[in-house]
Amino acid sequence: MKIYVKQMYDWNYYAYFAEEVDEQYWDYFKNDLWWQIGSSFIKSFDNVQNFHYCAKNFDKYGEISIKQQLKILPAPWEKALDLFACEMEKTGADWYVNGSAAMVLWGIDVVPKDVNIIIPNYSDFDKVRNHFCKFAIRPIERCDNWLMSGLGTVFMEAAVGIAFHNKELEPYDMSKLGKAVHNGKNIYIESLETLRRDNENFGRTERVKAIEEKMNLNG
Repeated sequence: MKIYVKQMYDWNYYAYFAEEVDEQYWDYFKNDLWWQIGSSFIKSFDNVQNFHYCAKNFDKYGEISIKQQLKILPAPWEKALDLFACEMEKTGADWYVNGSAAMVLWGIDVVPKDVNIIIPNYSDFDKVRNHFCKFAIRPIERCDNWLMSGLGTVFMEAAVGIAFHNKELEPYDMSKLGKAVHNGKNIYIESLETLRRDNENFGRTERVKAIEEKMNLNG
């Protein structure tokens, strides 16, 4: 598998390429909306602010990140979370951990391939994007009127996906979240009920069972 980034027809039109991809990995690229041409995949970006950071970072870390996503390589997600938390303190914005990393922080035995972060307040988009764009491997962009108001991915030893809630949820009530201590820091984590519902929607029955067992233990 060959992974690289290429500037296309004009100054701000780029594409990520994955060539000679083994068929067992095709679903990953299809689900992530890459265009398929034979055994190769392309994902293009047109006129994206600060994309020069993404191009540089993807050229350096894209192959590692994708191989971590495919579980070809282990993802040092705990180190990524530590690095993210240190940088996030500089923005002053609220945030919490979602996905498989949140499950581990609840004490559930899963193996994360990345870290998923949610920024609960829509009004924090600009300051978070402006701070983290230099770490991005996928542009941090607004996607208003969708499930979330913004999405992007940074790479800090492992991929860290960042999503922003829509503004109708602001101000967000952080008290309904769980809390965990990670390397001496208090970190907000997604509630078990929301994790259960999310995994149920994705048809991950084993994870749903593990979350329900944890919920029963917690009373």
